[in-house]
Parts: sequence; structure tokens; C-alpha cells
Amino acid sequence: MATGQGVIGYSKRMNTQSLRVSTFDDRLVANLIHALLTQTQVPVTDVADHAGMPGAAGLRAETRRLFGCSPTQLRRNNALASRHRSQAALIRVDLPVIGAYDFVWVFDYLCARALRGIEEVRGRCYRRRVSEAGKPPVWLRVTQHDTGLQVVLPLTCGPACALLSRVVRLFDVRVDGDLIDRTLLGASHRYLKQSVAQAPGLRVPGAWDGFETAVRAVLGQQVSVARGTELANRMVEAYGEGDFPAPDQLRHQEIAELGMPGNRGRAISTLAEWVDMDGYTLLEGQASESFVQGLGAVKGIGPWTQNYMRLRVVKDVDAFPHNDWVVLKQLKTTPAQALKLADCWRPWRAYALMHIWRMAGLQRNVSEAITRRNK
Repeated sequence: MATGQGVIGYSKRMNTQSLRVSTFDDRLVANLIHALLTQTQVPVTDVADHAGMPGAAGLRAETRRLFGCSPTQLRRNNALASRHRSQAALIRVDLPVIGAYDFVWVFDYLCARALRGIEEVRGRCYRRRVSEAGKPPVWLRVTQHDTGLQVVLPLTCGPACALLSRVVRLFDVRVDGDLIDRTLLGASHRYLKQSVAQAPGLRVPGAWDGFETAVRAVLGQQVSVARGTELANRMVEAYGEGDFPAPDQLRHQEIAELGMPGNRGRAISTLAEWVDMDGYTLLEGQASESFVQGLGAVKGIGPWTQNYMRLRVVKDVDAFPHNDWVVLKQLKTTPAQALKLADCWRPWRAYALMHIWRMAGLQRNVSEAITRRNK
């Protein structure tokens, strides 16, 4: 895993006195290398592959830079871990978070959108199947662990560094929750300040897979989260044979047959065709932003969908769907006025949006409880 592209974290059980880190990404790389060397007996060349290093020589150079010793020495010096080391098919990596982090919000958010047979969320535990449907299931697991997260990574479904990068994006651990909260508290009106005080550390869950989330953004246009998730599950069953469909499995389908307007179904086919033909990976960053901008020309994809993709695929911390009906209802305003009001929340408007959605959800729960009592 190249420095600057992966997750952020370090192990609390690591000998931090020997850890020579200067950036958060260094901590991630150190965390992953440490877990691979001390929890398994896999060969150094395999450790290099799982850590995203250019071969054994690259691993040796990086281990010496971070720990001041060779991979072999790091393994030998960790006497505690050596007693439990085995030919493991998985590793456990502690992934701390920076500043405040609302675990309940993140796990509940993912639970409401979980795909049957692919994702499971129970309490503060998220599982994602990373093996293909029809093969023996292999799951990745993320749980709350002390004040951070712990990731159980299988070593049989591709490089561990690639899976860990997806976890970082999904759980939005690259930002400083305290910094965001201070900014929103300092610039917000009373409505948002109340939510920040009640629920510090709201995060914006990202995309496990950019294409999957882009398609689901279109499925979710003008429908509830539950309805959008139902449509996604139908898509998995109809076209993906148990997995979320790849672009080439969707580009020629009559997707409206799942139960949506024809324009929306054709928009998904067009999106899938573009990704399939041009080889878009849809990771966070400017390349995906350019792709999202281009989708504005597709009939059936509107500004709300583009902004939702910016939230979860591009991972733009300042994305703000000012025409979202929940935003307009909660702020009691127009799209133009909502955009003007949100200017004081820059550069963290995406996190302000999470607070708006949170407050709307609380009000909806109260309303539903009153309705049930009155029946």
C-alpha cells in the first residue's frame, strides 16, 4: 500500500517507542505490516503483497523506516505475538479514529442500507462478504473496539491493503471529528448546534464499491431508504447471481422491470455502459468527480443523485444536496436559500447534512411513536 493512499491507524499493542511515524498514512502502513508479521507466518514476499509494497525489498525498506529493524527482526522481537502466530487466513488490525466518532450513527446508517447475503450489521458489528457468490463464504468484519475500530481481514481474497482501504472509505476515518464539530458549532445556527452537541462525531459513510454506490444513488432517487435498498436487493437477485452486478451485467438490461420509472432504469444502463467501456474505477477523488459531472447529461440522473455520489463515492467533505427534500423541510427554506445558509458550514457541509438527516430521523421516530400510541 503506497503511503498517502491507504487507511490511517496504528495498533495500541505495538511498541510505539520503536515506531517512527510522521503521518497518519505512515501509521496505517505500520499497523498493517505489524499485524501481518506478528499474527501470521506467511512468507515475507506475501506480507509485501498484502501490504502493497514493491516486493520483499520494498517491505524491508519500509519496515526499517517505520520500525528501525528488518521484517525478520520485528517478527522475532515480538515475543508475545509469536506464541499465538500461525498460518492464519486472517489478521486483526486496530483502526483508531480521529476525534469524536458516533459509532451508533455509522453502524445504523450501514444497517439501513445493507444488501441481503452480501452485508450484515448487528449492533456495532459490520460484515461484508468478500468472496464470490456460490463459493465458500469469506467475510470481512468491522467492530467497535475500545475507542476505535477493529478490522478482521481475510488473506484469501486479494491484498489485505485493498480491503483495508475500502474499510477506511466506508467508515470515514480519515477526518478529524473534533475539528469538524468545532467548525459546525462555531458557524451554525441554533438548529444545527443542538444536533452537534447531542451527537458529536457524525461521519459520512463512504462507498465500499464506487460503481455499486453510484447505481444505488440512482435507485434511491425520490424514494425512501428502505425502498431504495429493496430495489438494490432485487437487482442482486435478478442480474448479479448473488453478488452486486458488475457493469457488464447491467448495461443491456431493462432495469425498469425491477419497479422504477423507465428513465431511471435507462440511466443505470447508461452509467454501467460508461463504466464498462471506459474502465472507471470510481474511487474517491477528482477523477470520479469528473465522471459525476458528466452524468448530469444523462436523462434520469439529476442534481440530487450527483450530490449523493459526491458524498459517498467522490468523498467530497463539502458536498451538499441543497435540493434534498429533507433538507428543505428541516430548514424550512428553498433550494437557493438552503445553499446560501450552508455556506457558513464550509468546508464540512457533508457533515452538516448528516446532522440534518439525523434530526429529521429523530422527529420521524417521535411522530411514528405517537401514531402507534393513538391507534
